[in-house]
Amino acid sequence: MPHIVRDIGWGTIDIVEHQSRVFFQQRWKYSWQEAPPLRRWSLAEKRAFHADVDRQIWASWSNRVQLSVSGTSAFARRFSRRRLPMNLDVRWVRANEQWNVTAWKSTVFHRGSVDWAGRRVTLYTSDMRPRRACTSATPAVCTSGFRTVPHEFGHAVGGDDEYNTGSLHLADTTSIMNIGRELRQRHFRTILDEMNRMIPNTTFAVAQIN
Repeated sequence: MPHIVRDIGWGTIDIVEHQSRVFFQQRWKYSWQEAPPLRRWSLAEKRAFHADVDRQIWASWSNRVQLSVSGTSAFARRFSRRRLPMNLDVRWVRANEQWNVTAWKSTVFHRGSVDWAGRRVTLYTSDMRPRRACTSATPAVCTSGFRTVPHEFGHAVGGDDEYNTGSLHLADTTSIMNIGRELRQRHFRTILDEMNRMIPNTTFAVAQIN
C-alpha cells in the first residue's frame, strides 16, 4: 500500500511509503470579511491571501523535521534505518472543511487567533507582514521579524503559547510558539500522538529538526 492515510478531524496524515515521506494537511474553509470602508474581497485578493498563508506555513514548517521509526511491525523494520521528512500545509476548500477560517481585510493591526476546540482560525491582512513581538516576562524580551501565520498554524496543530508568564518555555524566545521562528520537538507532539495510532507496533518520533 503506497499511502497510509488517516483523517483526524483537525487534519489529515498521509504516510507515503513509496516516497519515504509524511504529509500533513488541513482543509480550511474561509469566510471573507472586511472592515469598513474597505471594499469587498475580490477573487484575486482571496487567492493571493491564501497563497501567502500557505507559503508562509510551508516555509516555516515543511522539510524542517525528520522522523525516526521504531517497533516490530513490517513497516517499522523497513524504515528503521531511514529518516522520514514531513511536509505540512493547508488547502482552501469550499466544503468538507476541518477548520473554519475568518479572513479579515483590515488596515489596522489585529492579533490573529485560533480556537482549538471550535476548530476556528481568525486571521487579518495585517498578519501577513513580519512584526515586533514581546514576551510577558519582566522585563519583557522583544524581537522583530515575528510571523503571525506560522505561529497560529502551530496552535492549529496543538501547540500552546510560550511567551506568557507561567509557560515552561518562556525563556525559549527563538521558538515559533514564543516570539521566534524555530521549531522544537514538542511542537510535533500532538501530530505524533495521532501517527502512533495509525500502524500497530510502530512508533514515530522526531529524530532531527533543521
